[in-house]
Amino acid sequence: MARMLVIIVGIPALLWVIWLGGEAYAAFVGAMVLLGLREYLALLHKGAMTPRPIPTYLAAGALIAAFAWHVGLLGHSPQEGALGLHFFTIMVLLLVALQIVEVVRPSSAPWMTLSTHLTGVLWLAGFGGSFILVRSADFSAFALPFDVAYRLTLALYLSVWLCDSAAYLMGKRFGKMKLFTQASPNKTVVGSVSGLAVAMVLMLLLGTFGWLPRAIFPLGYLLILGIITGGFGQLGDFVESRLKRDFGVKDSGALLPGHGGVLDRFDSLLYVMPLTYLFIELVVLP
Repeated sequence: MARMLVIIVGIPALLWVIWLGGEAYAAFVGAMVLLGLREYLALLHKGAMTPRPIPTYLAAGALIAAFAWHVGLLGHSPQEGALGLHFFTIMVLLLVALQIVEVVRPSSAPWMTLSTHLTGVLWLAGFGGSFILVRSADFSAFALPFDVAYRLTLALYLSVWLCDSAAYLMGKRFGKMKLFTQASPNKTVVGSVSGLAVAMVLMLLLGTFGWLPRAIFPLGYLLILGIITGGFGQLGDFVESRLKRDFGVKDSGALLPGHGGVLDRFDSLLYVMPLTYLFIELVVLP
């Protein structure tokens, strides 16, 4: 019952926030990052490490604010290259703060503490900020009468969801050969290939029926988007699965009854969004 309630309420709410975009979507991303970071720090605690929540939360929040500012959601957009400078500054300050804390209140493994906290902020806030960049991508040069960034963002979510569903159903029904047992013992080759195929077919269909305009996304680009969502999205899931196995837990948290934690729901997108943003900026946009 609780699992179905999360689906019935959560999916329409998420779709609505994606449609709104702007500050509402940035606030959602910020909440997702901070909740995911909370789960990550809890995993570190289970692994007998010493979480350093205050500097970690501050750095993550500052990074998300920098991404939002970069796309003009917190006032005028900064100059070109300012996001990179802000990113570097925040990471330096985080490292200095963590080092100071280790001097004042040392943990049993200081360098492990430093590296795991830096990784957490880079993974969750660094990658998470790309959710905002993709949703705010500027396709105005193509002069189309609809919000292309909204359509692309929604397509990425749908593709990841369908990939996960296809991989689970086909793997459970036909899967024999395991894929990466060290990370996830139940994932199979058949399931993984099926998920990739479904993601690629979905992108092709979205292009064929005009949801993703062919003037921006020709056939080759659609296939690349399918590989990003169906291939690298699964890689994100494997990374998080390995993290959970290392710390001996089934789910990253219990915030979403029947679905686990925030990391369990958004691990694939944490790989899909930054790769999609790089693809947009380096290849798609003129």
